Amino acid sequence: MKIADAIKIIDDNWVTKPKGFRVCMQRREGSEWVTDYSPGEKTAPLDSDVTTWRLAWKLAASTPLREGETQEGDLVNLFVVDQDNNPVDYYSTGEKETFNACSI
Repeated sequence: MKIADAIKIIDDNWVTKPKGFRVCMQRREGSEWVTDYSPGEKTAPLDSDVTTWRLAWKLAASTPLREGETQEGDLVNLFVVDQDNNPVDYYSTGEKETFNACSI
């Protein structure tokens, strides 16, 4: 097989890693729920899914859910998305994960 043919096969079939990652979360503002991202949508995304999952975990741990009704500023439903806003599997389990999961 010629190198050019091999490179074409690889280019056509190689699994590519997403170009960037963000934490997607919902935040309470008064009586409304707002979807937010970190880093923000107008900011460059993070280049590591592991770093982004650690950010999600730290945000969730810093705003734990309390018994009863959520409060303004509470961060819920934190998970990682790629540059196309597709959920990214948690690196340590290979499964979908949501921190501070809350039905709103």
